[in-house]
Amino acid sequence: MKAKEPRLSSAVLVINEGKFLLGKRNKVNANGMWVIPGGGVNFGESTEKAALRELKEETNLDVNIIKFLGHKEIIAPENNYHSVVFFYLAEPKHINIEPREDISDVKFFDIDEIKNLNIVRSVEWVLKDAGFWKD
Repeated sequence: MKAKEPRLSSAVLVINEGKFLLGKRNKVNANGMWVIPGGGVNFGESTEKAALRELKEETNLDVNIIKFLGHKEIIAPENNYHSVVFFYLAEPKHINIEPREDISDVKFFDIDEIKNLNIVRSVEWVLKDAGFWKD
């Protein structure tokens, strides 16, 4: 049996008028939880291109990348999950969003709303590291 290996992923934190785009997962891992949209990096694809592709696939959104925010390693063997995720900050070119693929719902939320959602830990980490979430 082949050993499991960490997955390389990218995600995009989209900001629009002080609100942030989150998607509600409909897959086994984090099902029903709000996440920063993203997914796996394909062979030969940059993490930035993967972030843009995954965002489009999951939300129908096209964006302009503002900057690279950093990466997080998420290890949850109890959920059969280990990923290194590269996070980007972006602004939308339009706001014609619709949930697709791994996402059952997609919406913009302000920080106070996000604090009351069922979010994965990485949402809080990224928003705090980027200086948007203050305790």
